Amino acid sequence: MEKDKLRAVGYRRVSMKEQVDGHSLDAQEKNIRDYVKHNDWELIEIYTDAGISAKKDSHRPALAQLMKDAEAGKFDVVIVDKVDRFYRHLAGLLTALDELRGYNVSFVSVQERLDFTSPWGKLMLTVLGILAEIYLDNLRQETIKGKRQRAREGLWNGFSPFGYCRGLCAECQEPNGKGYCPEYNSPNKTNGKRLILHPIDSEVVKLVYEWYLQGDQSDSKIAERLNELELTLPSGYSIKVRQRGHPGYSEPGPFTRDYVRDMLKRIFYTGKLPYKSTKELGGRRTKRSEMREMEIFDGKHPVLISEEAFNKVQELRSLNGTNCKARGGAPVQSFPLTGLIFCSQCGNTFRGVSSYGRRYYRDASRIERTCDCPQESVRADDLELQLVAIIRDLSYNWQQSQQIYNQVQKEEDAERRLERAKELYIAGEISREVFQTEKNRHENTRKSLQNTNLGATMALAQELQGNLDAWDRTLPTERKKLLRRAVRSAFVRGDTFVALQPTEAFSPLVELKSGICGEGGIRTRGRDL
Repeated sequence: MEKDKLRAVGYRRVSMKEQVDGHSLDAQEKNIRDYVKHNDWELIEIYTDAGISAKKDSHRPALAQLMKDAEAGKFDVVIVDKVDRFYRHLAGLLTALDELRGYNVSFVSVQERLDFTSPWGKLMLTVLGILAEIYLDNLRQETIKGKRQRAREGLWNGFSPFGYCRGLCAECQEPNGKGYCPEYNSPNKTNGKRLILHPIDSEVVKLVYEWYLQGDQSDSKIAERLNELELTLPSGYSIKVRQRGHPGYSEPGPFTRDYVRDMLKRIFYTGKLPYKSTKELGGRRTKRSEMREMEIFDGKHPVLISEEAFNKVQELRSLNGTNCKARGGAPVQSFPLTGLIFCSQCGNTFRGVSSYGRRYYRDASRIERTCDCPQESVRADDLELQLVAIIRDLSYNWQQSQQIYNQVQKEEDAERRLERAKELYIAGEISREVFQTEKNRHENTRKSLQNTNLGATMALAQELQGNLDAWDRTLPTERKKLLRRAVRSAFVRGDTFVALQPTEAFSPLVELKSGICGEGGIRTRGRDL
């Protein structure tokens, strides 16, 4: 009786995208077919993963399908041209082979002539697996070195960020190229080794930053606006904009909140080149034993967003905590006093809440029901305008006070006195000891006046005065920042502020009220805590 032929499948793989169009895949297939023919087996299928690495945790669709078919009993043996085509990571390799063995599936490597079911085959397979892993680790280290050196030279690694392209217009294969970019099929603008601004995508990035800096636009809202935008260039060229996707991974399409967020956080647009280097923390390397250190280099690509605008966006994002999202078509209410105001009776902080479109500040203890504080909720507009009025009045009164004149006059008098002493000393009318005493007096006066930092205090007072006068036209995020320039904490009883704790910079502006201050702060409206 004729023995049944073994049902064999082949597996082939190339790791680099440029190998896909080469001869490696064909060569692997030929060796697999020749081996099957030599052993008189039946070739069922050849699984192919093209342009995918065999390192640990890499996702290979064809290999995943192969393992499913092995479990289903569709074949008896897997054939590869070389072991490293199957796995480069020893643990992954041995795990996969053990899994195949559990399915009664054998494994053969053509060039290494290995059959893992034999004892010698197991030994040789382990040795070759270790060598493949060493090679991968070495390649990883060399790749890291190369990428870091490119970053040092101001050259980017990987895909060009949205907003840029390689400038190879005549041979463009960018997702946002043919049928989208007005420069498609025109002469090349670079040799492909440096980035230029994409004529459409770069304008989209500028709009994203411009809209966000308006202060009332969330990532989601900006994405919605972009998906409705038809951009017209000065040349008259018009196109409905879209995100580019990631070549080989995702297709161009509508913008998402995450896509917008990534744009707003990308320092690359300022002409800087970030590079995340890996630092091992010791012991066996795992994902947890490594940490990422960000290095910033000067890039050779054109600046798209100014550093000032980029930093402003990061500041706004920090102040927002989470973006000003929209609910039911209405923007979420902003509460600039959150974190600043406290209940004078129980000491708990106030939180901003909204009810039927109105804003309130409520004692956190009443929200969480942790105590029976009698403090009622207070209309947010009332408290905010009270605090604005207090800070504005203090700034105005300080600027108008005689104290400023006295300090300036003291400085001028001290200078005139020293000059007069110099003249008398040179004329021989006073002794050296008297002149030295006058110099010491002048130095002490000067130090005393410097300690008041009059110029900085005056600048702060003028800034606060001007900005608070325009409170109604100030963005919500700017209001929060502005109030924190002057106040560290404020205490509320009923619907009124009863005490303020000023910032260090604002403290000189409240010194005139020091007679009625508590330690480190001031009372308001003459009320006690």
